[in-house]
Amino acid sequence: MSLTNDSESEKSALVIDDNSISRMIMEDELEGAGLHVYVASSSQDGINLAVEKIPNLIILDPSVSGFDGLRVISELKASERTRDIPMVAVMSADSRAPQHNGLKDFAIRIFHKPFPNGKLSLFVTSYLNSEAGRKSSRILLVDDSSTIRAVTKYLLEKQGHTVVVAEDGVKGWETLNRISSEIDMVITDINMPHMDGRQLVGLIREEKKFRLIPVVVSTTISEKESIKLLLNMGADDYIIKPFSSEEFIARIQSHLRVKTLYGELVTVNQRLAKLSETLELRVAERTDELYQSNLDAIYSLATAADSKDEITGNHVYRIQSFSEALALKMGLGDKLAVEIGYSSIMHDVGKLSIPDEILKKPGKLTAEEFAIMKTHTTHAERILPKKDFYAMARTVARSHHEKWDGSGYPDGLKGENIPLPARIVAVADAFDAMISKRQYKEAWPMSQAMDEIVKSGGRHFDPEIADRWVALYKEGKLDDILKLLG
Repeated sequence: MSLTNDSESEKSALVIDDNSISRMIMEDELEGAGLHVYVASSSQDGINLAVEKIPNLIILDPSVSGFDGLRVISELKASERTRDIPMVAVMSADSRAPQHNGLKDFAIRIFHKPFPNGKLSLFVTSYLNSEAGRKSSRILLVDDSSTIRAVTKYLLEKQGHTVVVAEDGVKGWETLNRISSEIDMVITDINMPHMDGRQLVGLIREEKKFRLIPVVVSTTISEKESIKLLLNMGADDYIIKPFSSEEFIARIQSHLRVKTLYGELVTVNQRLAKLSETLELRVAERTDELYQSNLDAIYSLATAADSKDEITGNHVYRIQSFSEALALKMGLGDKLAVEIGYSSIMHDVGKLSIPDEILKKPGKLTAEEFAIMKTHTTHAERILPKKDFYAMARTVARSHHEKWDGSGYPDGLKGENIPLPARIVAVADAFDAMISKRQYKEAWPMSQAMDEIVKSGGRHFDPEIADRWVALYKEGKLDDILKLLG
């Protein structure tokens, strides 16, 4: 079923919330992002509007008056007209746990009120844009069980995908090479005759032309130990058989959205590369246009990385402002300070290559998981274009986790051997991480974060840069940035 709304060019959202202030805030934010917004203050009104308007997405407070959110979702999912509409839940942090757990099976995302201005619209627009081509996805399914092939094929085709099947790794590899330009994802079993899933994943990841195709491995509990090896070989995710159809589809859709985003970024980079090759032939008035195009690519890459890590989009703008202010305080001059600022935006772009189960893990990472996490610094060099405009960004992305005493990564650089831009961004990034709430920790008070910066000067951070950071704090510059960017 294809979703339609009042305008072919304008995407729409339905907000169901009985709190008038909350409803107004979400309506204004989503309209500001270019969406047509319908609003309902009760469950029944929301259901009626959803059936009538068929919005592209529904945003629902599960405690809305009338009856509970799970019953609303059940009615919408039971209707042929509304069952395919994706849903986002917005709920207070103290909402009942059972309801929260139930919502996770249906909602593509859960936001807890209050959330930062812009966070909801950033997610919704990013999701809807990446969903635009979802129905045309073509998936290669490799499994030696005819029953599992049939069930999986049915689930995927029910979502509008086209499924190409192969009964073992050899035929899967042949099919992928024959129609690689048409394949958006590979789902493969592990144990198969002739060529197993391990060999197939290895072959896929050895080929540069397949680097953007997500690979999901299906496994049994007894094969789970093989997952670590497969993830290290380049598999993007795994699903344990027998699996929940809702979870399976949600994970598949998530990887297809990321793949779409990767494709868009590659297109942008290809266009930028072409522009750069002809730069010498351009007249002076085109210079500013090229500069702005590169900046747009920077923000796109940075936003993609932060969205994958579920970090608010303001994070990269704070890092940019912090780094630029600190560079000016170091006396580096306006031009260099601006370059360090926009280069800092891409410090974590390498996280696009880190598996979600590591990137979004709420608890402490194991030594093996942390080793994979650390590779985001070197992955960034491969992601960022090899053009002079991005040279400092590549340096910052690789070296912002180096430490003054030589105990950092990836190269164990020490003291002034660490590039100065990376030393500056290291302080800005660490401070912002400390004062921000993340999945694995609460936000620190600013005073505590400042104490940590001072204490770490000469160990983690360049002591002179740490001193200049303290000066910025005392002058109120950090407060000014935080008030502006939140």
